[in-house]
Amino acid sequence: MINRSFLIVSLLIATVGGCIYRFNSVTIVLLVLVIVISCFNLNKWFMMIVIILGTPFLLYFIHDAHELRIQSLEPDQESAQISGVILPDEITIDGDNLMTNARLDVNKHIVRLYAKLTSESEKQAWLSEKNIVHFEATSDLSRIKPPTNFNQFDAQRYYETKHITHQVTIKSWQVKPINSKKIWQKCRYQLHIWHAQGIQNAAKLPQPLSDYAQALILGTASQSLYGNNPGVQTLGLIHLFSVSGFHVSYVLMLLMAVLRRLYVPQEVSAWLGALLLVNYFVFAGEPAVLVRALIAGLIMMTRLAGCRRIPIESVWAVSLLGSLIYEPGILFTLGGQLSFAMTFCLLFTTKLNFWQVNLLLSAVSLPLIVSQQYTWHVLQTFVNFAAIPIFSVVIVPAVIVGFIGQTVPFVTHLMNSIIGLFAHSVDFIATLPGNLIIGKLSWFVSIILFLVALLLFVTEKKIAQVARVAWIMLLGSVLLWTRFPVHGEFSIFDIGQGDATLICEPFKRSVTLIDTGGQVMFGSKQKWQEQAFQRTKGETVIVNYLHSQGISHIDNLVLTHQDFDHIGDAKIILQKIRVNHIIIPAGMAEQQAFAKEIKPYLKKTHVIEVTQGMMIPKMPLHIVHPFQVGKAENEDSIALYGNIGGQNIFTAGDLNQAGESAIAAKYPNMRVDILKLGHHGSKTSSNPTVIKQWQPKVGIVSAGRNNRYHHPHMETLKTIQDQQMTLFNTQTHGMIRYNYTRKKGQFEVKLNHELATTTTTN
Repeated sequence: MINRSFLIVSLLIATVGGCIYRFNSVTIVLLVLVIVISCFNLNKWFMMIVIILGTPFLLYFIHDAHELRIQSLEPDQESAQISGVILPDEITIDGDNLMTNARLDVNKHIVRLYAKLTSESEKQAWLSEKNIVHFEATSDLSRIKPPTNFNQFDAQRYYETKHITHQVTIKSWQVKPINSKKIWQKCRYQLHIWHAQGIQNAAKLPQPLSDYAQALILGTASQSLYGNNPGVQTLGLIHLFSVSGFHVSYVLMLLMAVLRRLYVPQEVSAWLGALLLVNYFVFAGEPAVLVRALIAGLIMMTRLAGCRRIPIESVWAVSLLGSLIYEPGILFTLGGQLSFAMTFCLLFTTKLNFWQVNLLLSAVSLPLIVSQQYTWHVLQTFVNFAAIPIFSVVIVPAVIVGFIGQTVPFVTHLMNSIIGLFAHSVDFIATLPGNLIIGKLSWFVSIILFLVALLLFVTEKKIAQVARVAWIMLLGSVLLWTRFPVHGEFSIFDIGQGDATLICEPFKRSVTLIDTGGQVMFGSKQKWQEQAFQRTKGETVIVNYLHSQGISHIDNLVLTHQDFDHIGDAKIILQKIRVNHIIIPAGMAEQQAFAKEIKPYLKKTHVIEVTQGMMIPKMPLHIVHPFQVGKAENEDSIALYGNIGGQNIFTAGDLNQAGESAIAAKYPNMRVDILKLGHHGSKTSSNPTVIKQWQPKVGIVSAGRNNRYHHPHMETLKTIQDQQMTLFNTQTHGMIRYNYTRKKGQFEVKLNHELATTTTTN
């Protein structure tokens, strides 16, 4: 009874903390749910535990959340003088970019630090850095920015869970090694130094042994891990590569086996095990997700030392509370959610067989994973069945032997071959049919799916049967809803200095993507400056959003002309999404840009070169330009016009004023309600006479913040003002969406939500 009360109280404390840090519909519903459960378990022990534990936790959460809020409100500063400490095992270098966490001297806040390396020798010095370093710098201090596109990864909230609210960009700095005079700090620093040395040694190993060693032994997921091993993420094997209870158990098992061979008394072994756990926690970088396993391992050591056995429910509760003390926002992260959800389920699976346990864990983890990555592979459960025992018996021992024996080339090569066979098998399975694009789950559906999944294998057979039917029906309904939405959208992505627009008709009758964006690089870089792991906006913004909307294919990819900021990420789209047709202006197929950026990635995609008046299947807009074959320059841009959601929409890439005038002359009766302003708002487009003739009500500019061209130009802004148009600009509003049903629609923007109420009717 006491153990059950303790378990429920820990859940109550966790949900109260959730409301304090993020007061929203999700945390409120979860708190109410736990309160309802608590009402069925009221007794004196329960109330006593609530008062004894709940009061200090409540005060701690309130104080910590208040401090975090004050920290987040610190103003941005340019050329600020700062100093702080950097741990060598937290440094990441890609090309000429250095990224790390740094603890500032003045307020002890941790910030994200970014620096540009100026020479190859400086890069090599940082790559081989093994010391704790102190720096003094002139830098720009700023708040970590929120996402500017819908359903984009929220770096601001993610780092807030780690009490990091600001970032610094180094302008100039001096660094030097430091040593601490405090014994405990010396020990901590030394463990981090050894960790950095281990990471540097692992980086020299062949792939995939290098990635596996960094993840499984050193607790550091290298930037190349998921890039080199795409099947790991696709098949949901991420949990195997996160230092967790699995790895702690393995370390303890090895230690106990060695100590038994040496006939060390059990009590002494327990103390040595506890000491090893604490040191391994620091050595692995002190990750919050490891606290649960650390506490559980320490409790297990007390039992070996002769203390009374603690029930597993209480162990889980203590682990949760300990993790919340160390990092109150841990349950806002996917790693924390999976860690505690999976171990919670295991508390009640003693009577289930191996297959039932894995089915339960897969069903429980599905809403957690899909809510953030929007996809789910049907083979994921079956792969986990095989991968978990293979990892325990083959992969982890091979990684340990390969890492320890790296001075013997034969050993390293053999272990790498074994791991490579496993890695290639996982990647191959991930390419098999069955990767479902589910889309973003609403918070309410996620909670229901999660709760129903917990009942799939309860002892009451009728409840279990109803839960299974309900879970399948609910998931099926979600798939139907995301696959066949009743509303349509005309959306302009915020991808910086470039263009990318999505048109999705109701029930997904057609999906059209106009341009893909692409970062234009100015000047050439030396080999050492090139980034190896850069993810483009095409993947992190466009593909991510398409997946969140349940879009698994594109009917028509329109590339208005050959400029890189319009077609640069087309290859990413072609690699990640099935595309039926690519629409390009007549003459573009003969250009070098097409041969380099598009042709190698076409696969089965059909290329259609167009001129004015050509009809394309499943194209919601009409082609009104170009009039003749050209060279895919700005003046040859494809211009599209048509009615979407009761609004006449015109968009034309980088078409110049002469082209706009030619279209106006060709179609004298054309009227425009929503005008996607040409060439990012440049004065070379948006002919005032034509705009006056078209009489648009809404203008949309897609341009990068602080871009070198100063788009949109003052001349264009004056034209907009003269025509009394409502202006939406990705620079200030982020992603812009026109959501519609039949002939009525409403604008929605990611930033400055006061404009989201702008509506249009026909």
